Amino acid sequence: MASTDSHTDALQTDTEPMRFDVALVGAGLHGGLIALALLDAEPGLRLALVERDARPAGNHTWCFHLGDAPPNAGAWFERLPLIRWPGYEVAFPGFARAIDLPYCCLTSEGLATAVQDAFAAHETARLITGCAVQALDAGSVTLADGRRLQASLVIDACGRSDVGRGGYQKFLGLEVELAADSGLDRPLLMDACLPQGSQFRFMYVLPLAPRRLLIEDTAFARTPDLNTAARRAAIHDYAAARGWVIQRVLREESGVLPMPWRGVPPAPMLPLKVGYGGGWFHPATGYSAPCALRMADLLARHWRAPYTALLCEWRRHRRQFRLGLLLNLLAFRGFAPDLMWHPFARFYRLPLATIGRFYRLQSTAVDVTRLLLGRPPRGFGSAWWRPGKTREVCR
Repeated sequence: MASTDSHTDALQTDTEPMRFDVALVGAGLHGGLIALALLDAEPGLRLALVERDARPAGNHTWCFHLGDAPPNAGAWFERLPLIRWPGYEVAFPGFARAIDLPYCCLTSEGLATAVQDAFAAHETARLITGCAVQALDAGSVTLADGRRLQASLVIDACGRSDVGRGGYQKFLGLEVELAADSGLDRPLLMDACLPQGSQFRFMYVLPLAPRRLLIEDTAFARTPDLNTAARRAAIHDYAAARGWVIQRVLREESGVLPMPWRGVPPAPMLPLKVGYGGGWFHPATGYSAPCALRMADLLARHWRAPYTALLCEWRRHRRQFRLGLLLNLLAFRGFAPDLMWHPFARFYRLPLATIGRFYRLQSTAVDVTRLLLGRPPRGFGSAWWRPGKTREVCR
């Protein structure tokens, strides 16, 4: 695919490298937010953002709690085209709760538009799409067509997590248009009142508009394989059981996120790795948006000399990451899959402040005590003495 960019006059065809202050590789969530924050903080910044696909942001939906955003984030955050709700609901057999923590959604389409508009408005910024990266180091990026970018700071926002052994969060989602209003005014973050078998399953539902839903069939499992046909059928069955008539499917997305119970994120080094490739995600939820928001804010303030600030943030992140590793180990190795919903039901009975801090990787010592001490959830130890047994939990 031929490469394109927002200011084609800057792309040279000779052997001289193009010079920038910052070169960003990967225009997904982390790369897109960092680019927006940098351009907001430094309007004259010579910034290059390279994306191998034809447009930024891919095909994703990113959700996070409003409290995950840094308190002093710049105007770039307020300009994000977020869908917002006052909270969400969770449902388990015999227990349901409305969680009154403001919740947000950012779509790929919204992020792509924000990034493209920002680059079009900054003469010194270059958005290079449809071009893969052949190599990168601490001071340069070599594109697949042989062109080279030189930069004071190179940021790698690509790559999957290489943190150690663990489980997976697997999902397939259908964005659908309904024949009538869904009746939902807030997301259903976890509906675990489903048949449980060889993996812990729940439905995740976002009301994007009165007649438009994103319904995701999600599983926590020890293997990354995803049966897409079965998940599509399960979503249609779930919608029918809720009384929702699907008129058409607008979009499909799927993913497999790491949920490790061993390994810690590597210390920051140059070129700087962000996103899953750098271990900047929540190991116990799979969410990366809280880390992406903090990283964008941090680099906007410290891009000229980022290492000291990054090292401080990495140390804090590593402490919180280890808590997530422990919780994953207890969940995946301590519970039979059909009983794995019990620790999650216990978690959502905790105080709202504890839940909020956990999601944004800021759990306190008191929060850790609440999470780990006390009577274990029902089913703990079942993975050790009930191999192969499953049961169904129905409405």
